Amino acid sequence: MLFLLRSSGGFTGKMLGIDYSPASVELATRVARQKGYNTDEDVRFREWDILREPTVENGWTEGEFDVVLDKGTFDAISLNEETDGWGRRVCEGYRDRVVRMVKVGGRFLMTSCNWTESELREWFEGKDEDGSRGGFEFEGRVEYPKFKFGGREGQSVYGVCFRRV
Repeated sequence: MLFLLRSSGGFTGKMLGIDYSPASVELATRVARQKGYNTDEDVRFREWDILREPTVENGWTEGEFDVVLDKGTFDAISLNEETDGWGRRVCEGYRDRVVRMVKVGGRFLMTSCNWTESELREWFEGKDEDGSRGGFEFEGRVEYPKFKFGGREGQSVYGVCFRRV
């Protein structure tokens, strides 16, 4: 996705891809180098577990990113029944982690094949529980092919864009 934004989307800023899997980071870095990108400046990839590791220790600050993309991360962690230190499912802490990464006015784009647009909006819109850091406001959707079955129309993939407020 980062490569597509760089080559076809006209995005020229610094890009950072994260994954909790060292093998995925290694593969993405290798592909970036094969495509001619400088992996220390243009398009970087780092190993990071968004649910368990702080942002500051990974070399970036809260509210640093103009755009954060999620292409299946929330889908994957929402299938996990594991709970955090407060007894919540780990996916319940994901929104707060992502909000902290996006600068005010920045965008959070996500693609899901497990959740509908209305469900994603329920998960991500609004302010933090304490109202202190702001949150996300729905800005738009990506239109994917639709299908009809049993007299109803739907789609198997949803893409939404939120703006940090």
